[in-house]
Amino acid sequence: MTDPSKEIFDNYLRNYERRGKGYFRSLEDVRALHLDRLPRWIARIGKDAPILDAGCATGYQLGLLHGMGYTRLTGVDVSAQLIETARSLLPPQVALKLADIREFLGQTPDGAYDVILFHHVIEHIPREHTIGLLREFRRCLAKGGYLSLKTPNVACLLGGYHGFGDFTHVVQFNEFSLLQVLERAGFDAEQVEFVLHTPKLFWSFRHPLRAVMRVLNRLRWRLNKMVHRVVCILLDLRPAPRVSEWELEVLARK
Repeated sequence: MTDPSKEIFDNYLRNYERRGKGYFRSLEDVRALHLDRLPRWIARIGKDAPILDAGCATGYQLGLLHGMGYTRLTGVDVSAQLIETARSLLPPQVALKLADIREFLGQTPDGAYDVILFHHVIEHIPREHTIGLLREFRRCLAKGGYLSLKTPNVACLLGGYHGFGDFTHVVQFNEFSLLQVLERAGFDAEQVEFVLHTPKLFWSFRHPLRAVMRVLNRLRWRLNKMVHRVVCILLDLRPAPRVSEWELEVLARK
């Protein structure tokens, strides 16, 4: 039977741009406005570390990493449209591969990467392949390397907005189910870190209004956390989730 998602993946650029409208900014904007576009833990990683962006889409994150001085970057995506767009935007030093990530990993030697980014892709993977794919990621990580996962968080009150906002999403996660599959894939729970996204604050005389909006966003974040906590109390939900944001970010170390 033909995968009904294939037709959408073959024409995924429009969907990608629609859902990411307003998010993608240049490295100059990211630096000037202190935008939260790169992983907060990236300073732990040396500039010569081999990094794989599995599901790189248009290469936005690879472009930011290259601009920050990272030199050994590889991107893989199953969409020809997205890879073509990435190739037009990224310097030739960034390696790009059009491939299904499972096939790509099958040809990758053990310990090849210090960092693997798997951002907003795991929800596209059929559940029968999830644990096997995570095992392959672990095999391809060097000892002490990091697997970074991002996925919609169905524990968020409006988690369904992101979780079911794409027909190609086939599996949904909260923090407990994500930890469950990582453990089955061989990662030690003690080496799995949930990255919380407290909005960053900054002050700039060139951008005072943006700085004020950042303060309001911090207040919004705290209010959201409080609302979720109250709902958990009213429902007598135990254990209560630690992450109430719409997105889960997990850093698993080998």
